[in-house]
Amino acid sequence: MRFLLLATVLFCVFSTPLQAASTEQQALDFGTLVILANTNTSSVIVKDDGSINTQGSVYVLKNGRPAELLLTDFPARTQLTMNLVAPVDLTHDIDGNSSAGFSVRLNGFPKYVITNEFGEAKVFIGGILTTDRSAKPYADGQYSSTTYLEISVDY
Repeated sequence: MRFLLLATVLFCVFSTPLQAASTEQQALDFGTLVILANTNTSSVIVKDDGSINTQGSVYVLKNGRPAELLLTDFPARTQLTMNLVAPVDLTHDIDGNSSAGFSVRLNGFPKYVITNEFGEAKVFIGGILTTDRSAKPYADGQYSSTTYLEISVDY
């Protein structure tokens, strides 16, 4: 039985004329997973609303959660239109060649959000973790990665 604890940390960089800011409130977390055999491609899907689906031979022991970003210093009650500047894909090859790799893509990236009376808005971003079908098993342990998420915000 294989136990994996997977998390992805997302940070935002903005392309705006204002001095807007973002703060990561929580990282994208795929939870604690069990992958009995790595003979088929499997996926864990964490949606932006917090729901979790699996496909294939992966089982969730402890639920993960979407990433939560807090956007600040925008005009109050304003619609912010968000676009990814570049696609975000992470490929992992953990523990050298002794453990199978996997990939992570964003899922449920919002097109827009409306700020509150303080010019703040919370953004929830889900992800899809896909296993790498190979003869290699996944080593027990904690897996994590850090990436930069660059988005443009128009309002």
